[in-house]
Amino acid sequence: MVESMKEIFEVQSCIRRFPWLIQMVKSRLFHELCDQHIKEQRRYFCCDCMIPPFCIVCFKKNDHKDHLIIQAFRCSNQTGVRKDFISNYMDISGIHMFSVNRSWIVFINQRCESDVHCFRNNVSHRCKVCGWAFETASSAFCSVECKFRSVLGSQLDDMMESSDDVDEPVVKRKENSEDVSEPIMKRKHRRKGTPYRSPFY
Repeated sequence: MVESMKEIFEVQSCIRRFPWLIQMVKSRLFHELCDQHIKEQRRYFCCDCMIPPFCIVCFKKNDHKDHLIIQAFRCSNQTGVRKDFISNYMDISGIHMFSVNRSWIVFINQRCESDVHCFRNNVSHRCKVCGWAFETASSAFCSVECKFRSVLGSQLDDMMESSDDVDEPVVKRKENSEDVSEPIMKRKHRRKGTPYRSPFY
């Protein structure tokens, strides 16, 4: 029980220090095509701005100087981040790792329920949360999300609900604010009236 409370405290402290972890887990737009640049995938996430993931073109066009930027990687139809990066901000012990281009990555979100690994019977090691099958006994979770969910339970859903929506950034009108009509622009010069012919004398 003491160990469980310690884990909860550590994860909650980690999320308070780095709120972008929840936003990263919450977003489902990684590797989707960019709305503005339809040939580019959303591979980047700004931990400072915490806006929806964006493509390389958006990255170059917008000012993210001195911001903490995550580059996402694709493996087995899942999105992951470098182990060397994410380990600086959270404890990733027990999370299964994959090798991509000679770099170790961990998945952000739990595996899809339709993944064939979930239906394999000849395995002895599975993710404690979603049941995804592992090859080694050293892994307890398939992703960052599953580790958070194992410790926090339904609190994770509450945190994601209460956080700003990364995938649908909408500027909401204040409920009690009054509608203000747009000012009518006045002409600088008076419009000419109907022309009249000058009288003959």
